[in-house]
Amino acid sequence: MTSALPKAALAMLYAAGASLPLPPRARFVDEQIDDLALQGVTLAAPIFEGCRVQRGTFAHCDFSGVRFFHRNQLAGCRFTRADFRNSGLNDTVFRECVFDRCDFRQSRFNECVLDRCTFINCRIVDTDMPAQATTGCRFEGTLKDVRFVAAGAPAQLDADFSRCILDDVSFENCRLDHVVPPRDPRHSYLPDVAVRARRALDALPAAPDDTTTKVLMRRLRRYAQMQGTILNLDNLRCVEDPAVAAALIAALAVA
Repeated sequence: MTSALPKAALAMLYAAGASLPLPPRARFVDEQIDDLALQGVTLAAPIFEGCRVQRGTFAHCDFSGVRFFHRNQLAGCRFTRADFRNSGLNDTVFRECVFDRCDFRQSRFNECVLDRCTFINCRIVDTDMPAQATTGCRFEGTLKDVRFVAAGAPAQLDADFSRCILDDVSFENCRLDHVVPPRDPRHSYLPDVAVRARRALDALPAAPDDTTTKVLMRRLRRYAQMQGTILNLDNLRCVEDPAVAAALIAALAVA
């Protein structure tokens, strides 16, 4: 689909730094983009294909609707208050990039590689993150309705959440041995949740006759299939019946 759009000259992107307008959906292909500094620029949903961007600084820029294709590589870049809403960050390698107070709502990280990146107080809401390709990253602030998903075989997630609030965040097919959990006391770090759940199931009657225990068993069976999890106990108490939440916390031996 993008081949129908003409390529834009690289000079146009640097000219945007001098407040010259960029045409809508400007398409950059196989470009080496070094030391680009943009501030307060609206980029009008550009398309990047197979580009290499190094040491760029982007402050208060509008990247909304941007599309990345064909394994772009961004290294050592810093984005401050950048707007990435409704963006497709597909098939791109982000290496040692910093995202400070950026807005990623309605954006997708499909098939991205996130290598030693830092996300500081960004708005990351209702999206999937590639667990198998997230290494050495740090998240600060609140993540809401985010799913760290490993495709295929169980993968090791390597991330620091120590300064993070996990609000309805799930970990699917992820081992969490290399994760730094949140310091916030509402969270419980359970890299061994499957072992805990199976031990709790073994202690329950095979055919319980009360509703709370029946629901508890269903929840424990689900946890028994997980590689690991981090529970936000406030979330748990909000979504579960109080009796079920209390029984689940006790069954998993959550401190």
